[in-house]
Amino acid sequence: MTSISIRLDEEIGRINPNIYGHFVEHLGGVVYDGIWVGEDSEIPNIHGFRQELVEKLKAIQPGVIRWPGGCFAETYDWRDGIGPREQRPTTVNWWYMNDGKFESNQVGTHEFIEFCRLVNAEPYFAVNATTTTVLDARNWIEYCNMPQGTTTLAQEREKNGSPEPFNVKYWGLGNENWGGGGCMTPEDYCHIYRKYGIISKSVGPDLQYIACGPYEGIPEWTEKFFNKYQEMYTVGRIPPMFGYSLHYYVTNSGNMGSELDYTDAQWYEMIRIGLDMEPFIQSQYEMIRTAMPSSSIGLIVDEWGVWHLQNGKHPLPGKYLFEQPSTMREAVLAALSLNIFNNHCDKVVMANLAQLVNCIHSLFLAKGNTCVATTSYYVFDMYKIHQNAICLKTEVDCKNITYTIDGELHYIPSISCSASVKDGILAITLVNLAIDEDQEVKLDLYGGQCAREGTMVVLSSSSHKDGNTFEEPYKVTPVKHIVSPDVGSELTVTAPKASVVLLMLNILKIRIA
Repeated sequence: MTSISIRLDEEIGRINPNIYGHFVEHLGGVVYDGIWVGEDSEIPNIHGFRQELVEKLKAIQPGVIRWPGGCFAETYDWRDGIGPREQRPTTVNWWYMNDGKFESNQVGTHEFIEFCRLVNAEPYFAVNATTTTVLDARNWIEYCNMPQGTTTLAQEREKNGSPEPFNVKYWGLGNENWGGGGCMTPEDYCHIYRKYGIISKSVGPDLQYIACGPYEGIPEWTEKFFNKYQEMYTVGRIPPMFGYSLHYYVTNSGNMGSELDYTDAQWYEMIRIGLDMEPFIQSQYEMIRTAMPSSSIGLIVDEWGVWHLQNGKHPLPGKYLFEQPSTMREAVLAALSLNIFNNHCDKVVMANLAQLVNCIHSLFLAKGNTCVATTSYYVFDMYKIHQNAICLKTEVDCKNITYTIDGELHYIPSISCSASVKDGILAITLVNLAIDEDQEVKLDLYGGQCAREGTMVVLSSSSHKDGNTFEEPYKVTPVKHIVSPDVGSELTVTAPKASVVLLMLNILKIRIA
């Protein structure tokens, strides 16, 4: 039997709601026919945004949404997306060489702010720090945030329909500058970041600036970047930094099978790569603290998810670039990733699943009048209870799963877990990583007791290859049960194979050591 100790008297920290963030890039079908259908569309919409998607997204309480890229940001001129829509230019999208699509710029700054307001999310803008100037970036911040009537750019914003400032707090200065964002060295990019950060302070001294960090394949980027960054301490000119961006994709290069066709070993290989996000987060955080021991810089995993690299060649009818189906495998990966973020909430202050709709690890598939919530959507719905809660230390004692792939033997744990408490409710999220075995899990509460009755929500299916499709939009949805603890501080539950489980218990008493 698996046993898990929940330490009610040992707090890790507060779980930032922005850990439950999302990503909207002008890529494939994410924006057009995804979130945006247009105000004149026969598809039900709110100010041009797909009404069903808006309502479903709002229901899971998205913390923050990143926009307009991604790689799209590398050639984006924010001025192309303001003013009367009929007068906006058509431009070459970053992804044109992949799918031949142009950018209509129908969704720009004002429209995206409206979308965020509709779903109650904070906007997070990715600034083009590759092909535009520092002044262009500074002016975008001024356009968005200066009070009504104060500057010419604020007056232009008012003329375009928004008298009050947008008050955009989060600004990413660059994106993937080690790759499509200019193929820079860490030292090259550090010079760019310092320049953008220090100049932009004039219009946003209290804004949250975010620097571009590495993806999992180049962890050494961080040490080199911060060695250069901290040189500014000697002259007392420190550009502000709220967060440091990491990208972590569970990328399918062939050893995980395809989206819908994979072996048991390939299931576990995908899970193993997902679990490796935890040491990546730990090592990156340690690098920052070694270079800057007194800093409060948080980690921001602003692109993460499963990327099957099928280049749009799949059975879905949309045929958008990087669109892929989502099954219980993606749901399990999303849940264990969120458990990792929760358990490292003292380090991770934001995370953004890539991407929201019709692309990579999506929460939605949308086409015509239909908007389908994927299995991963329901994971976010179950996990939203963790937002703003206090994460508790957990100790898991479970058996390991062994498997062999490419002639190499691997071991992974069979259970992932995180726990939090808020307003007297203890929330425990479990993920059974085993593909072929239900697991009996004994939960021991240390430092307190719970009520005699609680709720268990289970996301599972008869086949781990099941997902929600246009033909069967509700094939996999959560099911609620009532559970009864054995005694005030113990509870035994069964987690079905390849499942995600949420337990909610009323706490009667917490003993503080």
